[in-house]
Amino acid sequence: MQYILAAFFIMPGIGKLSGTVQKHIADGHLKPGTSIVPIRLLGILELMGCIGIIIPWLTGIVPILTPITALGFCLVMGAGLINHTRKKEYKMLPMLVVVLIMAILVAYYRSGFITTP
Repeated sequence: MQYILAAFFIMPGIGKLSGTVQKHIADGHLKPGTSIVPIRLLGILELMGCIGIIIPWLTGIVPILTPITALGFCLVMGAGLINHTRKKEYKMLPMLVVVLIMAILVAYYRSGFITTP
């Protein structure tokens, strides 16, 4: 499930970093005259999250970073739900809810609260 989350965030992260100001304005992500910096920062954080959701658990080096990253994805998805609801973009909501649930499950199961007998 971690790999699916990483795959979900790779393309938007790259798009936020590589898209021009005009493209972000045309897509409705940015209003004319506002700074692109928050969009770029979110793109960087999403790509860092793609690494943080997989590599720590895979390598065993500081594996607690995996559930922490999943919690970060929960925050991003919660903000996305609020943002798309305000914009009345309801067709996006089911996908965002599914990704939010996946992030919650990864955070919970990778946090160590569940132990196998």
